[in-house]
Amino acid sequence: MTHSIIIGGTRGLGRVVTRQLAERGDVVSVVGRTEVPAEDLKSGKIHSYKADIDDNDSIRSTLDKIVKENGKVNYCVFLQRYRGKGDDWMGEFQTTLTATKTIVEHLAPQFSETEDNGLVMVSSVFSQYVGEGQAVSYHVAKAGLDQMMRYYALNLGAKKIRVNGISTFTFLKEESKEFYLKNKPLIELYESIVPLKRMGTTEDSANVISFLCSHQASFVTGQSILIDGGLSLHWPESLSRRLKEI
Repeated sequence: MTHSIIIGGTRGLGRVVTRQLAERGDVVSVVGRTEVPAEDLKSGKIHSYKADIDDNDSIRSTLDKIVKENGKVNYCVFLQRYRGKGDDWMGEFQTTLTATKTIVEHLAPQFSETEDNGLVMVSSVFSQYVGEGQAVSYHVAKAGLDQMMRYYALNLGAKKIRVNGISTFTFLKEESKEFYLKNKPLIELYESIVPLKRMGTTEDSANVISFLCSHQASFVTGQSILIDGGLSLHWPESLSRRLKEI
């Protein structure tokens, strides 16, 4: 039996990842501030655990309960987001970095001893680039998450735990699909500058996470995979000229 834990898997990308892992046969334990939608629990493969990600004692207690009920861990995916408003420096760091560190170090002894194991940390393109729509705390926290991924990849390898990350560009997800469909010029703009000529989808990112959470990626560790359809390949000057033509 493969046991996967999803931190922040009740909506968006997390929900799609949860469904994919359950559909392939994993027992999936989902930890979040809200409950997993009832329709997702019908398969019997998905288990919902409500916990305060920012309370270290609460999350440790929840993890102990998960391991007791569902067994040793094979994979853990970190998708939690800070939901506060404004540039809350401490809040962003607690949710993105401290909570991740707490979970990794508490779970490390609870991973399977004989099977493939892995952690996936979902970061952002803003760990490498600067976006005006996000606060400085978001940028710094995501950059820190990328370095945390590399640190744990080096230090957990001997325990047969691989650690990787993904960084995503704007993509169509269920919660934002209506907005983009009502703004066709925006979709057309993305399609004109992305080399693959389309916007990414939640499934595009979920597929990479599912791969990293599998034996197929058994020799991949310490890597941050950028999922942007090739947009970052553009040199800013050439992209500016193209946008001017549009």
